[in-house]
Amino acid sequence: MDSTPNDNSQSPETLSSAEYRTRLATKLNCLIAVLEVAIGKIQKSMDLPGANEERLLKIRSNLENTLSICHRAKQTLERTAAGKPATKPEQDRAQMSARDYVELTSIDEYRKFRKLPPIGKDELAAIDFDELARRLTES
Repeated sequence: MDSTPNDNSQSPETLSSAEYRTRLATKLNCLIAVLEVAIGKIQKSMDLPGANEERLLKIRSNLENTLSICHRAKQTLERTAAGKPATKPEQDRAQMSARDYVELTSIDEYRKFRKLPPIGKDELAAIDFDELARRLTES
């Protein structure tokens, strides 16, 4: 991500900065667009003769799951921008829903993620969204 004062992951005011939220929303919208294009390309590839349908279905499923997460992140960002509190992290860790389980591939994966702490601000700040978008669109 760009290194600007509002990208300081240690600052509790980061999400309260309208400029930072706008930049983050722009990057999130770009990532959503990239995922939607990639899903469309996968769908077209599935219609080609000799396509490895099993592999393409798995890729599409992963992209759709990532897209779902991005949409939820966007909703959270919009709620934060509107001044509504986001859900409490300890509440999220303590109660994973059936919806969370459905997005995982096995009960073992569910148990693993249930024990993990939330993704930290420093981890988010370290994401190279351009590189991630490039990797998601590679075929």
